[in-house]
Amino acid sequence: MKSINVEKSADLFGNGYNCAQAILGTFCGDYGLDTDTALKISAGLGSGVRNGEICGAVSGAVLVIGLKHGHNKTLCNIKTEEFTAKFKEKNRDIVCKNILKCDISTPDGRETAISQNLFKTVCADVVAGATQILEDLGY
Repeated sequence: MKSINVEKSADLFGNGYNCAQAILGTFCGDYGLDTDTALKISAGLGSGVRNGEICGAVSGAVLVIGLKHGHNKTLCNIKTEEFTAKFKEKNRDIVCKNILKCDISTPDGRETAISQNLFKTVCADVVAGATQILEDLGY
């Protein structure tokens, strides 16, 4: 059975928000950030900052970690490294184009992702997995 947070992030992602928005939008309220602001802040982070680089789900999760631990740089760094290590265990990488096995920052790569339904399969699973990792780590 999916947790409430996994369902919420899946709902956000399924309703057109990017992977970073889905993650930050799910957890923002727990740390005093309103959803509208969270969705705006994370809008440009999807698709690896539109370049196929760091997965938006990772970027969104790192923003959540910052909301909780941002006043303690050392702890924030440790928690970020802990999250990314667990994310890599699950997804082999933290780079969008490596996870998807195509570069969605290019027209050909984006067409491949669309034609292979990667956003609704791989990306949806990555968002759910990142949400679960955050939950498992106490967020």
